[in-house]
Amino acid sequence: MKNFLSLIVLTFTLFQVQAQNDEPILFMWYGQIKTSDAAEHLQLEKDYYSKFHQQRVENGDILGWDMWQIMNPDVNDMTTTYIYVSLVKDFASIGKNTPIKSLKGVSQKEWDAAQKKAMGHYLKTYQVVASIKGSFGTQEATGPADYAVINYMEVDPYQTEAYEKLEIETFLPMFKDEKIRKGWALHKVLNHFGSDRPVNYITADFYDSIQTVYKTRNGAIALNDEDLKFWKGIDEIRELKNSHILKRILSVR
Repeated sequence: MKNFLSLIVLTFTLFQVQAQNDEPILFMWYGQIKTSDAAEHLQLEKDYYSKFHQQRVENGDILGWDMWQIMNPDVNDMTTTYIYVSLVKDFASIGKNTPIKSLKGVSQKEWDAAQKKAMGHYLKTYQVVASIKGSFGTQEATGPADYAVINYMEVDPYQTEAYEKLEIETFLPMFKDEKIRKGWALHKVLNHFGSDRPVNYITADFYDSIQTVYKTRNGAIALNDEDLKFWKGIDEIRELKNSHILKRILSVR
């Protein structure tokens, strides 16, 4: 508890110096449903919720919205989990939400019934709010590539500046030059804090196919002493806690 309180004090002490209020913000909403409900749920998303989010874009509440499906769920888990991602412009845009009581071309009764049906599917929900610290290839007019790998990182809270610098100044240009990834982003988690919530950064790698995802994981690693020292040094700053493979289902821009 003492270390946690010290970290809180440190965070707010440095806030005025380190905060950048022009960073785009992601709202990542996780929704778990029974797999048997997936076909009906997807149809509701296509017929109603894509229109809802399109109106949010037109109203200026969000810049875009994407629906992803986790392709590597837990073993023996007969459920499907979607991640709904809304992108807003900056910190000042957080909370902007023009009320949408009815959808264009859809009766109020039909829209109300669709909302009730869709919300009734969810077994569990969870939200992550994160800032985008650096990226490429993720905000095109058509949205990002169709497949992504998101990695949940536990970063030493006293070395976040070094970690962000490493990701943005070393890995971002390297990944961009390699051209294997169609996009990449570094996200800092903003709404979860404490020893029981160790994940404080999320990286996202975007690919054009599921085959490319598996090919990048299939190779063996052979490092010389210098490279080994470099990577072990990174491991002292951050630890990979989990990794999800995602497929893009729907997008609105």
